[in-house]
Amino acid sequence: MKLPLRRNLDDVSRICGLETDTIIHFIQEEWVSPIDIELKMLDEEDICRILLIHDLQEKFGVNDEAIPIILHLVDQLNYVIHNSERDSL
Repeated sequence: MKLPLRRNLDDVSRICGLETDTIIHFIQEEWVSPIDIELKMLDEEDICRILLIHDLQEKFGVNDEAIPIILHLVDQLNYVIHNSERDSL
């Protein structure tokens, strides 16, 4: 089993092209759950989620109130896909 790659907040900021304050806002809103909340260490899944949130806001004009609803639906869809793939094995 491969261990998740962990990155600090500054690295994630550079990778995503976002200010650290923006990423901290996403964490405070509980849209992103870092692997290590104390050290603000994030993994690849967190980075993808940050990029999704940023795209929703910037490309689609989604407001803060709608973000958790969309993330919940994406999580449900991923759960269904994961379970259907597992069941087909």
